[in-house]
Amino acid sequence: MTDLEVTAMTRTARRCPYLVPVTADHMWMYPVSAYCRRPDGDIRVPSAKTLEQVCSTSAYVECLGFLATVPQDARCDGC
Repeated sequence: MTDLEVTAMTRTARRCPYLVPVTADHMWMYPVSAYCRRPDGDIRVPSAKTLEQVCSTSAYVECLGFLATVPQDARCDGC
């Protein structure tokens, strides 16, 4: 895990609620620091750039995967 990924994972107040930190990265084909597990059961492994710029920031609210889990009437336009 790079220093950038460690920094991104420590920003828990703003990170996506579906982001799951990986502690046993030797179990993966390629080392990863986190994966996305949405309530519908789909698992996605974001790239390091996506992890840093979207998943670990408040920008996750614009992620199509996140928006797919939020009911249309519960979305806040302009938040």
